[in-house]
Amino acid sequence: MKEDLLRFETGDHENGARLDMVIAARFPAISRSLAQKLIKNGAALVNGRQRPAGFRLAAGMQVELTPPPPSDHAGPAPEHGGPELEILFEDEFLMVINKRAGLVVHPGAGHGSGTLVNQLLASGRTFSNFGGPDRPGIVHRLDKDTSGVMIVARDNHTHELLGDMFRERTINKTYLAVVLGPGIDDQGLIETSFGRRTGDRRQFTGRVRDGRDAVTGYRTLMRANLCALVAAKPMTGRTHQIRVHLSEAGHPIVGDRVYGRGWPRRGSRPESEVAALEMIKRHALHAWNIRFAHPVTGQQMDITAPLPGDFRRMLDGLFGDQWKDLLSREAAR
Repeated sequence: MKEDLLRFETGDHENGARLDMVIAARFPAISRSLAQKLIKNGAALVNGRQRPAGFRLAAGMQVELTPPPPSDHAGPAPEHGGPELEILFEDEFLMVINKRAGLVVHPGAGHGSGTLVNQLLASGRTFSNFGGPDRPGIVHRLDKDTSGVMIVARDNHTHELLGDMFRERTINKTYLAVVLGPGIDDQGLIETSFGRRTGDRRQFTGRVRDGRDAVTGYRTLMRANLCALVAAKPMTGRTHQIRVHLSEAGHPIVGDRVYGRGWPRRGSRPESEVAALEMIKRHALHAWNIRFAHPVTGQQMDITAPLPGDFRRMLDGLFGDQWKDLLSREAAR
């Protein structure tokens, strides 16, 4: 038996789903196109038999998956001379980094270079290859304009363990977001189905009849006249989940022009708050803290990613120095 062979049993929620889509959903580092390639090459078996990418699974089926070898193709090239990685923790098994806003995680359409993956390769380290050569070490993703904490796997065994932990929801993440509207509840739990919008497949919504479950908890930390600072905890990992859930709850994230209007309406008061909110030119979402048991050593990890400059300046303009003490207390919770 190959050490890197992955096995899982399909659940009730996967009954009737395509094989390629289930693999891509269970392993965030594996894109649907890579899943299709693996299936075509015989690297995915269902109950011991090779099936096509469009094969409809039933609950209780056994799926075996062999990750691609490192020699699949050359993959992206390392790029030197760009911003250095901000490493928050590192050992022989994994790295935890603070991703800067504006940085795409891995190469894709329109982003063949200048990605986090290029930076990882330029560091001279070795990483897992579960996601294929284009996604070395990538266990989970952050949107391009979302800053903050990310875990990167150094080897395939650690990658597999981390993937299990994400699926079993034993990795706890806290995001900070500034949302429009101070009237958001003190706390809440948003539970919806989740899927793509009918009119635009690049966008997502929680207003679908049939979709995957999505759960986001949140607490309101501070309020201003036009906005609020919120700590959001995604309990599932759907694409754009926090942005969608907060927007569809009536409180879009500041700067998010996909799921909201971005900034306060023209003529909003007080002008000082409008000016503070306009200091950030992207959606005001930061992956702030991550807590988990190290998958190999068992060490309890509690890692906080410092806020980037644009986020800090916005909070200074809104709350003065009060937010700093509040977040210090919040980090100790």
